[in-house]
Amino acid sequence: MRFLQRDVNKSLLVLNMFFLFLFIGFTVYYQAALTKTREEGEVYDQKISQITAQAVLQKLNRSDSAKNIALIDKAILEDKYGELLGQKEKMELEKEKLERQIVILNSQIEYSDARIEGPVAQFRLIQEKNEQIEELSKKIDSLCITLKSYNLTSEEC
Repeated sequence: MRFLQRDVNKSLLVLNMFFLFLFIGFTVYYQAALTKTREEGEVYDQKISQITAQAVLQKLNRSDSAKNIALIDKAILEDKYGELLGQKEKMELEKEKLERQIVILNSQIEYSDARIEGPVAQFRLIQEKNEQIEELSKKIDSLCITLKSYNLTSEEC
């Protein structure tokens, strides 16, 4: 029986050795596969980070160009606004000048009409002007009273 036991122990030893080498082989294989997978993952991570950085740069460049275009448009619009504002002021001054000329021309027409119609018409014209002066004086007085109620002063009051 000893012979059988020795053969069994040897066969178990061989069998254990076989499984040990098999286990070591699989361990080495999976370790190599895992290392290779990690390296590929790192390469992909680097590629992804590069692509992300490029996308961010492109987006920033696009937003910068849009911002620059908006600034240029703003400058152009401000220039045009300044020009239009200047034209508006010129037109308002011209309008005031023309209104003064109209008043002067109307006065001249009234005076010439009154001179043509005689002294009675001149007297009526003077009375109308006096009435207008009185109305304006009353308006000035009421405005002065309003200003005094707000504790404000003016040269005309």
